[in-house]
Amino acid sequence: MTDPRTVPAPDAAAPEPPPPYIRMPGVAAGQVFFVCDDDLWSVALAGGVARRLSDGLGEPAWPAPSPDGRWLAYTGRDARHPEVWLMPAAGGPARRLTWLAADTQVRGWLPDGRVLAVSTWGQPFVRNLRAFAVDPAGGLPELLPLGQVNHLAHGPGGARVIGRNTADPARWKRYRGGTAGQLWVDARGDGGFARLALPGNPTCPMWIGERIWFLGDHEGIGNLYSCRADGSDLARHTDHADFYARNAASDGRHIVYHAGAELWRFDTAAAVGARIDVQVPAARTQAAPRPVRAEEHLGSAAIHPEGHSVALDLRGKCVSFALWEGAVRQHGLADGVRYRLPQWLADGRTLALVSDAGGEEAIELHHPDGRVQPMPWTPAQVGRVVALAAAPRGTRLAWASHRNELWIGDTADGSARRVDASDAGRTEDLAWSPCGGWLAYDFWTGARQRAIKLLELASGRSVLATRPEFHDWSPAFDPAGRYLYFLSRRTYDPVYDAVQFELSFPRAARPYLVALQADAAPPFEPAPRGLKDGDGGGKDAAGHDPAAPARGDAA
Repeated sequence: MTDPRTVPAPDAAAPEPPPPYIRMPGVAAGQVFFVCDDDLWSVALAGGVARRLSDGLGEPAWPAPSPDGRWLAYTGRDARHPEVWLMPAAGGPARRLTWLAADTQVRGWLPDGRVLAVSTWGQPFVRNLRAFAVDPAGGLPELLPLGQVNHLAHGPGGARVIGRNTADPARWKRYRGGTAGQLWVDARGDGGFARLALPGNPTCPMWIGERIWFLGDHEGIGNLYSCRADGSDLARHTDHADFYARNAASDGRHIVYHAGAELWRFDTAAAVGARIDVQVPAARTQAAPRPVRAEEHLGSAAIHPEGHSVALDLRGKCVSFALWEGAVRQHGLADGVRYRLPQWLADGRTLALVSDAGGEEAIELHHPDGRVQPMPWTPAQVGRVVALAAAPRGTRLAWASHRNELWIGDTADGSARRVDASDAGRTEDLAWSPCGGWLAYDFWTGARQRAIKLLELASGRSVLATRPEFHDWSPAFDPAGRYLYFLSRRTYDPVYDAVQFELSFPRAARPYLVALQADAAPPFEPAPRGLKDGDGGGKDAAGHDPAAPARGDAA
């Protein structure tokens, strides 16, 4: 008889839970605080089993422990707006400290014991973050007179370093535009800031000892760097090659950050870094499989040449099914690859689609027997495909890339040639003629003008089908090839605004067509009808006038 106090071992071992996705660490008093599974956790700096600190309904972010390790400030969304919240670092109830109703992010603690937060409150633009000091005991936040601030760190003797536009470089890798991060240093603490001449897009500045530490990706991948207060003696301290180092924080000696969903630490005194081994005993709610509504994740659709089936890309997967009955068939690998823009070839059996199975986007042919045939076109030719269209006859494929180029490829012999390119914008709409000898596409002729062009495949000659004075798009051929339909914004019928005195054009877009044959009859005008011999002067065979009212009808 089985002892009721014992539980029999299961026949099969329980499946291993997916690894945790750890992000946004903070460190103080030998403890690391981080976000995982939409909750706050803590673990020893040396690693080990983590302890859950929160179980709220919102999504916490940017945990920042106080220097003494007693309190934990963080950005909470339990009241929908991101606001500053405070809780004991050992766990317990949290208190809301701000009611700014704006984008607010906790950045740490000030030397006077107040919480440092940045917020867009009172600003007209979402990137205009300013620094506020928030008293843990309550009260109104105090605006710090520092202008635009994303990050703020303090050094010895009142020195300060400000990060402006210092967002996460991993969200826009190797960005070098006008809003790249900048570090401004007040080395003497007298309010005289000077911009450091640092390469790339630095972020997360930290002042430790005589050096300023930060994250940057000017060498290709986000890593940890440091320099002197004047920007000299730039040095790299980590060697991440696969994942960016992100969201660094410091306790004055140790720097913690996450890379590839893992925690890392770096000891600035010993110049030694290592991964923190963390076990997170959680249900992995965010990583658990869940059903989703397919129609909410539809990418594109392609009707079968015979009209009885449709191919779709749904959340990176390619499927096809009949319109009325039958099972859904998935094409390609089940997971790990993103498929886009499926197109039926003229044979009605083969699917052409865009795949990233090789790391870069490529065009593949998926045959009915499941065989996958990668096309020999290079990434320089394919680029990132914006539009893909298969000719209704033959074996040609047309695609438009993010480089504003239009390409024609032959799936039979693997040849490809660039047929057009624009200096002003991308081609997004492709339409083949019923015979497969012409291709219509939208073409940006200027910064604000888009016209429809026609390409003759036999000669390679392209001509404008509409005048380059408006905004024309979405071409489509008449099934008989007599007309070219398109949409255009060219109806200038001004309407007065209901709130303020001004005019607008809310109904400027309408469908239009171009006759492709000079002697073709107008499509919407009825053909003239003449009298026929013996029709009785317009009467029918029974002698009645069709235009006269029927008997019993009102005259």
